[in-house]
Amino acid sequence: MNAWQHGDEVIFMAPQSRRHHGKPVIDAVAACAKKLGITRMTQRMDSEGTGANGRTHSAHFFELADQPVELAFVLEKALAERLIEAVDEAGIDVFVLRRDVAYAQLGGERR
Repeated sequence: MNAWQHGDEVIFMAPQSRRHHGKPVIDAVAACAKKLGITRMTQRMDSEGTGANGRTHSAHFFELADQPVELAFVLEKALAERLIEAVDEAGIDVFVLRRDVAYAQLGGERR
């Protein structure tokens, strides 16, 4: 195992239907990340979530556009800050969670 590193887990959350300049908000966040050279991210589709306004967002048989989506990153603290700032400066309307994590790459080649 490589040595443990310390950084931030950053998770952006929005309903699939939310748009920023015509494209899904989560795609806009991913584009900000790619501009910063971030290539490792995980996208998750959630079955249900409740927004700040108390409205439930979920995937329905006939309407999948309201399904909650998460885009997660594990980054060095400085890069996490730059990503959050870039998303904010772009005016992307998205909820974000940030927390301290310890992480390492297991198995495989030593880097």
